[in-house]
Amino acid sequence: MQQQLNIQLSANVRNRAHYFNRLLKSISETSPALLYNYPRLFLIFWLRYPLEPPCPGSRLLLTRQQYMSYSGLQAWAGTRRDTQTMVIPLPSTATPGQRIPEAPNSMIEKDRPVCERLRTALAKLAVGGATAAFCRLAAGAHTPAEHDLYCCRVNKRQKENVMFAKSHPVRIVIISVFLLLLAGCGNHSVRNDLSIINVSSAMVTEGNDGTTNLVFPADLTPPSSKEIHVDDTTSDGTAKANEDYRPVTDRITIPANSKSTTISIAVSGDTDVESDEIINLTLTNPVNAKLGTARATGTIHNDDTPSPGSPKPCIPSGKGTYYPVGPGQKHSSLSQIPWSSLKPGDTVRIFWRNTPYREKILISTRGTRQQPIRICGVAGSNGKRPTISGQNATTRPRLGNLDNYFSNDHDNFQGLGLIILSGNYDEKPANIIIDGLHLKRAHKEYSFTNTRGEKRNYRDGAACIRLQAADNVVIRNNEIEQCGNGIFTMSQEYNEASLTRNILIEGNYLHDNGQSGSGRQHNLYIQAIGAVYQYNRFGPNIPGSIGTNLKDRSAGTVIRYNWFEGGSRTVDLVEVEDSAPWFVEKAYLNSLEGSAPDPDRLADVRATEARYRKTYVYGNQFLNIGSEAGSNLIHYGYDNDPELARKGTLYSYNNTLMIRHDRDDQWRVRIFDVSLYNESKGTPGEETIEAFNNIIYLVSETPKATPSYLCIGRESGTINLGVNWITSSWNSADTFSECYPYDTKPVFNGAQNLVDTAKAAAPIDIKTLAPNDIPTIRNHSQPLPGAVNNSHPVKYQYVRHQTPELRPSTNNLGAVELP
Repeated sequence: MQQQLNIQLSANVRNRAHYFNRLLKSISETSPALLYNYPRLFLIFWLRYPLEPPCPGSRLLLTRQQYMSYSGLQAWAGTRRDTQTMVIPLPSTATPGQRIPEAPNSMIEKDRPVCERLRTALAKLAVGGATAAFCRLAAGAHTPAEHDLYCCRVNKRQKENVMFAKSHPVRIVIISVFLLLLAGCGNHSVRNDLSIINVSSAMVTEGNDGTTNLVFPADLTPPSSKEIHVDDTTSDGTAKANEDYRPVTDRITIPANSKSTTISIAVSGDTDVESDEIINLTLTNPVNAKLGTARATGTIHNDDTPSPGSPKPCIPSGKGTYYPVGPGQKHSSLSQIPWSSLKPGDTVRIFWRNTPYREKILISTRGTRQQPIRICGVAGSNGKRPTISGQNATTRPRLGNLDNYFSNDHDNFQGLGLIILSGNYDEKPANIIIDGLHLKRAHKEYSFTNTRGEKRNYRDGAACIRLQAADNVVIRNNEIEQCGNGIFTMSQEYNEASLTRNILIEGNYLHDNGQSGSGRQHNLYIQAIGAVYQYNRFGPNIPGSIGTNLKDRSAGTVIRYNWFEGGSRTVDLVEVEDSAPWFVEKAYLNSLEGSAPDPDRLADVRATEARYRKTYVYGNQFLNIGSEAGSNLIHYGYDNDPELARKGTLYSYNNTLMIRHDRDDQWRVRIFDVSLYNESKGTPGEETIEAFNNIIYLVSETPKATPSYLCIGRESGTINLGVNWITSSWNSADTFSECYPYDTKPVFNGAQNLVDTAKAAAPIDIKTLAPNDIPTIRNHSQPLPGAVNNSHPVKYQYVRHQTPELRPSTNNLGAVELP
């Protein structure tokens, strides 16, 4: 509940608002902290106007949000003596960015002596012998978030308010006394007696069975000499009560003199492959303490990956409606499927035929986690996936609940993709699987027919699969080519329905996407909260494209067990843009423009930001050939806005990087590209790279040619090197002078940990990237750091192509274990 001050004033006060504004401005300039920390005490002055018992007249209701608004007071007008009502919000922060906790019940009694002391002091200064109390705190039952101040009798003969008497010295004296009283007695009686409880977010790996405790830490500042009680309650985020965790509504006791405590929630283990899930924890009703950060999120980290082997067969789920499409099936075309009304458990099976389907798919409905909606391809006897082509594709004329959304914007939105997932302003698609299809040619060079029967070209950046906003989407075992973007997901800041959450992209073959001469289209372009990429084969983009292979603006990014070839940058990990207020706390608070943050939203943003600051890249194989790819492999930081840069840690481990570049073509090759935040001022980036157990091998592309210089970094950031196999020329004097000619350079730590490769044999096959059994590879890996091993251990390895298999051990360097 928002805190309110309920005050009754006599009608003649309304004409004195400008005096109040002058006083408010005077005190705000001399001691602004008093205004923020003592809003109730300050309003006692407002009550010092001459009042007539029993205080009839206007009623002024002040709420917290905009108490400091002078214009709100000035707007109060009218000459009638009957009741008028006005709302002026109070401030939500003691200082910019710091929330004022709502006062507990015990504060009511603590305010009483302060009010009385102030009343007594002012009474002694009263002009004309004014008597009786100026204010008192109302007795009786009140909620913790609500207080009432009632004016009391003053001498009816007094016609001038002592504060606003014409005598300027008198005003100064009274203001001075007011400030001294607040400074002298308010601190002891209002603020410092109670401990503040702050609960923090937490994370746990779910396990495969039984239960594991998700432990939320809670700190007390300062410790209390009294026993503290507080209620804790869990609620669903993306995790479900009684399914993913045991819900709690409990009263906990914190012993006297404690500095901290913990709150444990039992999390259920399983072997389901799913995204990380969120639990909300809320504290309420403290006794002998007050709440600071009262809400936190707990993340249940999924530690399950798909079992090695073939993709799941395209069969009906048995729980919803079955829609077969293709030769000899009930439905002969995709346009006969009610895409806008698919329900949980529905399965659309698309059978192979020797000609492509040329129809677009627009989906807006939601499955459930237990009963997802699945659109899958049934391969032909030749093993080929059914093909859906955007070239000359049509969109069904009637789209059901999407008629207005898509049809009114037929020239634009329909031209953005071949398969489009989008909802409306209040709801988005969710729990959808797209697998086993061959998708191609949603590209500006090709045309389609829209819902009005008009022929249009696709727009720049059209995608084979576009998620305008969606949750819990799996894109698996597809071939995706010749589109502006192979897969594109959008996230925007408007509301929850404009965000994409929890994307799993696995086992796909993406190649020949992008746009010639443009760096804005890519094989993958993902903006999401929660993105996992695994077992995919990334081929080169379309000839002439300068786009990247995988461009990611996500939180919770995990890139593991993939094969990469080509791209101007192989992996581009840059700042969030359109949805920044959902990712970064500072961006969220700035978007409020002084309004109070929503506690649940703030907790969610803080949990998302923690995930945004950590990125995991492991078990991948990179084949970077100069004639097919750019010279920057992994870019980490930002593209356009350094304020939103990653500013976190990239964990790069157990990867194999085969780099074949001629110096005549590419003077230097960069592994970890971290830029300055400000080129002109030399402001360094704050990104950190933790690199260990990798193989980084550089040779020339052309036999006997001189290879490019091997630059481990660029001009900024901190690179912590563990045990790695790196071509020995990386730290020669010539290489350093060519790689880092700038005033600023990356900070390198741990060079002594590297394997001595000066006279070592080739560690891998330059074409297949299979490891060679040499002493500098076998049994040289270092153990993973504890936190990394708990959350992201190396379990599998990529087998050419798109096949995962269990990794028998992690004793050896690189992405593939020696036999």
